[in-house]
Amino acid sequence: MRRRAFFRLCRAWPATIAGLCALALYVRTAAPGLTWAHHGADGGDFLAAALTHGVPHPPGAPTYLLFLSAAVALLPQAPARAGNLLSATAAALAVALLTDLARRALSNTAGRVRHAAALAAGLTWATSPGLWSQATITEAYALNALAVVLILWLAWRWQEATNAGRSGRGWLIAGGLAFGLGLGVHLTVALLLPGLLIWLWGRCDRREWMAALATALAGMTTHACLPWAARETPPVNWGDPSTPAGFWWLVSAAIYRPLVFGLPLAELPRRLAAWAAEAGRQFGAGPWGLILALVGLWQMEPQARRWWRMTVLIAAAYTAYGIGYRSVDSHIYLIPAWAMACLWLGQGIAWLAARTVAWRPADSGRGVVIAAVLLAVGLPAAALGRWWADMDLSRDHEAEDFLAAIWEAAAPAAVILVGGDQATFALWYGRYGLGQRPDLTPVNVHLYDFPWYQAALLRHHPHLAAFMGDKTPVPVEEFVIEAARRGPLYRADALAGFKTGLHEEPAGVLMRLWSP
Repeated sequence: MRRRAFFRLCRAWPATIAGLCALALYVRTAAPGLTWAHHGADGGDFLAAALTHGVPHPPGAPTYLLFLSAAVALLPQAPARAGNLLSATAAALAVALLTDLARRALSNTAGRVRHAAALAAGLTWATSPGLWSQATITEAYALNALAVVLILWLAWRWQEATNAGRSGRGWLIAGGLAFGLGLGVHLTVALLLPGLLIWLWGRCDRREWMAALATALAGMTTHACLPWAARETPPVNWGDPSTPAGFWWLVSAAIYRPLVFGLPLAELPRRLAAWAAEAGRQFGAGPWGLILALVGLWQMEPQARRWWRMTVLIAAAYTAYGIGYRSVDSHIYLIPAWAMACLWLGQGIAWLAARTVAWRPADSGRGVVIAAVLLAVGLPAAALGRWWADMDLSRDHEAEDFLAAIWEAAAPAAVILVGGDQATFALWYGRYGLGQRPDLTPVNVHLYDFPWYQAALLRHHPHLAAFMGDKTPVPVEEFVIEAARRGPLYRADALAGFKTGLHEEPAGVLMRLWSP
């Protein structure tokens, strides 16, 4: 048994190396605290919810919130740093699993080339700007990447057990559980379904299907923590999921539904061009890594065609979703697609090694291995040189400096109007999560009309009843005018689309609002 375990460990060395290298890279370049970089404004909302036992923005991300709460509990003196390290750890584990998955999928490739190709696949994904950017901030996408790769890794292990004549039910049950938990990280895990159905259809009996479905439902029970948290009306309580209507509004992400495939047709050519440029950015040395990945897909091993078809379907699903989603950060949804492409890259390197043997039989030994190793090191090394300056957040203090400047500029007992995610979520993190400047009252003018937001404001800032009214809150325009009349009033950002109609004067990083 010990010898068998030793040989298993030896075979898994590429995954271990890739995971440790990725972890070292992400920890070194992670933001030291709260950050807005890499479209990471949502981090303030997640952290505020974790610290106040609240409910973050739709779809609620209950699984991610549980992991984030655990990370914050382990590092309570630096909650934002804990969230960033959680992303780093999740992304590094995802890289390790992808590397092992690539090694297993190349089962007919010679050992040393197989290991080098798998290592290249994992390290190339690790250093791709898509995954790297999310591994250094507090966001759900690194854990989402881990969920996606874990589900596929478990699906492959099920296949291995079945081919060996053993029962694969345990792997399938674990895969169902990972799928259910993954939906609690991000709803886009559901985009795996078409590919998984193709992989499993006709090869599972009814009991296995039922077992996988049961564990998927069990994994989705993390959503029960959302109405539980909402019972106390925490300051961060999106949708108030303590009611059935509020719960469905939250978990179905109703507020964001118009963005799904909401891209106007007139913008499609520009979005396709942006997607092509993004694809060229992900594989280190310009287009060569992408070309090699496409060659690997074209030269798939015949006995593994069902597997490769599944990866193509998964990549296509995430690509279509990312292209059609109407937001400036939709490219983040493509991270699983780049993972599939890195699996093809491993196949491409293996194919290139085989062609080298065919062309130069006399050099088929050490030279082929050296060439494969050079690719395994060269592609991620090129990515490091190309993207380090953009990805390194180790000196990023912009968001925390913004908070500190607000605390210094705001007069006592002031109301601070906010409109954008950056200012709103940073203030929620500092005011509610960390308990800084408890005399201040942040009010988001775009959320004001939601009853759940009005209820949270009145519960945690009861003095606002004089501005808003107890039973029927006044319109936000009237609230702003009354707030200016009764005490210090500021705005922290541009309040896009909202005009206060008041006079303004600079007050540090804030704008003081007043009525003549």
